Amino acid sequence: MSLAVLLLSLSLSGTPQAGKGTRFEQGQKLYNQGDVEGALKQLDLAAQEERDAAVLEKVHLLRGQCFSARQDFVRAEDAFALALDSNPDASLDPARVDPTVVKLLDAVRARLTTPLFVNSTPPGASLFLDSKNAGVAPQTLQAPIGRHRLEARWGDGPMTPIDLVFKPKKDVRVEFVQGEAPPPQFVPVQPEQKPLRPYADLRGLIDVPPVVGSAPTGGIDLGGGFEFSYFRVGLYARLFPYFGVVPRGAWVVPVIAKFNVFLEAALPLLFRSGGVGFGFSGAAGGEFLPMPWLGLFGQIGGQHLLVNTNRADNTTFHAAGGVRLRIP
Repeated sequence: MSLAVLLLSLSLSGTPQAGKGTRFEQGQKLYNQGDVEGALKQLDLAAQEERDAAVLEKVHLLRGQCFSARQDFVRAEDAFALALDSNPDASLDPARVDPTVVKLLDAVRARLTTPLFVNSTPPGASLFLDSKNAGVAPQTLQAPIGRHRLEARWGDGPMTPIDLVFKPKKDVRVEFVQGEAPPPQFVPVQPEQKPLRPYADLRGLIDVPPVVGSAPTGGIDLGGGFEFSYFRVGLYARLFPYFGVVPRGAWVVPVIAKFNVFLEAALPLLFRSGGVGFGFSGAAGGEFLPMPWLGLFGQIGGQHLLVNTNRADNTTFHAAGGVRLRIP
């Protein structure tokens, strides 16, 4: 009797509790309550367990919204790409979702294109993609994912149409035979590389020598570069009070919604009256993102010049702050 009770209790402990709903439903509930981190945990589990394409579409769309709420647009794009992989027509309601997030999804959709290889028998058929002239077969075209209509016509003859749904990570091969339109062949291809995301910075900075009584020096830097994944690389010009060129790289980590921390390294090359300075610097800082396209940042660190003609400030403490314009 006790063994039966034990087996029954173990069986019940492995059964989902009634009323809890699916992982997706739990994640949706937590997201609506403002618990983005809790929602992501449930949605990540749902993405691993779920096999239905329609549910996966909803899971990844909501994951994208969660990452967008954290200002982690790289992961948001990855999530939206997975949603579009499940359904190329996946969309968000602009009346219920932040329009910036809706535009991010549309931007991902626009970047995901499908190679379309078209042949015709006999060769020379005029091609029309979505009613627009697309040249003469054989032809290789690029089309955004989603639904499209491809038509072929020989001379003044009738149109031969075929309706297609282009999906990510697959190219499409179609061969028109005069008088009939065979189904397209979908061929897996390697996913596209994630595009770089440009940014521009304007920063003010100050260097303080560790020697007591030494005067600090300030400056203004203007530059920009590209973000990809968790990394940022850029090139800056020192505009005041002397000219310089400063390559910079940073590793950026999202911490909470709208706030990142980063570690930055640079190789300053400075042209000052009486000499040239060259060395390296490092800093740590934080970045607040009041808008997806706008960042306010501050950082502290140090600088050491390996070459420093006619100067005494080889090593300085460093502080900087400024504004960053980003393309989400």
